[in-house]
Amino acid sequence: MTSPQDSLRFHGGDPEAFRGLARRWAASVTVVTVARHDGTLDGFTATGFLTVSIDPPIVMVSATRESSAAEMLSETDGFVVNLLAHHQRDLADLFATPHPQRDDPFARFAHHVEAPAGPRLGGTLGAFSARVRQRIDAGDHVLVLGDVIALHHGPDDAPLVYHNRQYGTVAPRG
Repeated sequence: MTSPQDSLRFHGGDPEAFRGLARRWAASVTVVTVARHDGTLDGFTATGFLTVSIDPPIVMVSATRESSAAEMLSETDGFVVNLLAHHQRDLADLFATPHPQRDDPFARFAHHVEAPAGPRLGGTLGAFSARVRQRIDAGDHVLVLGDVIALHHGPDDAPLVYHNRQYGTVAPRG
C-alpha cells in the first residue's frame, strides 16, 4: 500500500516512469493529415490532440520533435485532425507505420483534399480542418496550434481509444 507521500514524488529523471503513468490515460485516436508544401499527402496516427479554444476555435496537435510527424507539420500550412471510430483500427495502424515502410494510405482509404488544411479521411466520426497558427517547442515535442477553418461531422458512433498500448472503445452509459 502506498502512502499519500509516495504519490507526491516525481521521478523527473526517469522517462519510463513518466511514460508508464501516461499510458494509464485513455486517449481518443486521431489521424492527422497534411498536404506538404510540395503537394504530397501524408499523415500520422496521434493521441496528442486537444481542443484549445472554442472562441475562436483552436486545436492543437503534438509530435515528437525528431519524428516524421514533426517534419510533416513543419512542411505544411494546415492540417486535418480526423477522429477515428472504433472500427478504424486498420486506419490507425497504417498511419502509425513509418512512412517509407507503408503502402500509400490515400490509395486505400477514401479522402477529400481541402486547401490549405489537407486530406480529410472518409468514414471517420468527424474532422477539424485547421490552418497553422503557431508552432511551439516543448521539451522533446513540438506543439502545433491551428485555427479551425472547417468542421466535418461523421456518423454518431463509438470512438477508437488507446490505453496502456492497446486499442479499445467506450460505450455510452445509459
